[in-house]
Amino acid sequence: MDSMPPPDLALSISHEARCKAVALYCDAIVRMHWGERLINKIFGRVMQSHAAGRLVVQHYRWKEEGAERPTLALLQRNAGHGTRTLASFVAVLRLTGMVAAEADPRDRRVRYLVPQERLIGGLRAWIAHHLRCCEALGLLDAGHAVRLTDDAAFFDAFVCRAGSILDRVVSHRGRFGGWSWFDDRDGGGRVAMLLLRDHFKANPEARSPLLAFPLRAHELADGLGLSHSHVRGMLKEAIEAGHLAHDAGRAQVRLTPRFLDETMSWLLHFLSWFAEVAQAARRAC
Repeated sequence: MDSMPPPDLALSISHEARCKAVALYCDAIVRMHWGERLINKIFGRVMQSHAAGRLVVQHYRWKEEGAERPTLALLQRNAGHGTRTLASFVAVLRLTGMVAAEADPRDRRVRYLVPQERLIGGLRAWIAHHLRCCEALGLLDAGHAVRLTDDAAFFDAFVCRAGSILDRVVSHRGRFGGWSWFDDRDGGGRVAMLLLRDHFKANPEARSPLLAFPLRAHELADGLGLSHSHVRGMLKEAIEAGHLAHDAGRAQVRLTPRFLDETMSWLLHFLSWFAEVAQAARRAC
């Protein structure tokens, strides 16, 4: 089946199916990052996650297609800005054993960046979760997520084509209101997912007005390895920006309908891109 681009996609999927998929998405992402202080620190900002993704994509494109091997210089050239930050990030990836450096036998000054299993395994689990959500939405037939885990050729084909997802994320940056607002902040994407997870626990069915749920800023900060002041400040600014509504007397928070709609729009776009790459990878295999 072919995936449909939003907004046609949104019109074709029931509210219940969308809510179920978003709840599945947020719950699994939260569980993948909860208590992983080092992972959250390393990949807390969008630029860092994307740089790691592009490194792996370029490595697989070299293996499968003969493309240029990834180096720090290549990543910096493609990034266009933030080159010092990128160099520091790559150094952290090497220090933590997620990436190794391999010297070019013809020129020892050239160091190729080689993703290690710790990074590749984490990426495989992350992609598989997105494909499960695509299946829940009906964007993909069942079995793609399992195949990504069990079929090395399918995984290789998917990763070789995954650069298009990163390109679309860049081209759509800032277009999704409240979601973009959170995602631009250190750890903000994780915080937004935690809020969404708790929202759907309190609101399993479509209703108006939306029900509030307990605000646990300290728990969010501790679980994600962020400072309490940073999380408190982010939530305060989110309330002021109209993404959240706060009942101070009851220590509860409620997502605003606008923020919920913007986040739903983002996730439908995002998952539709994964579905397209999965379909292309399936055809290639």
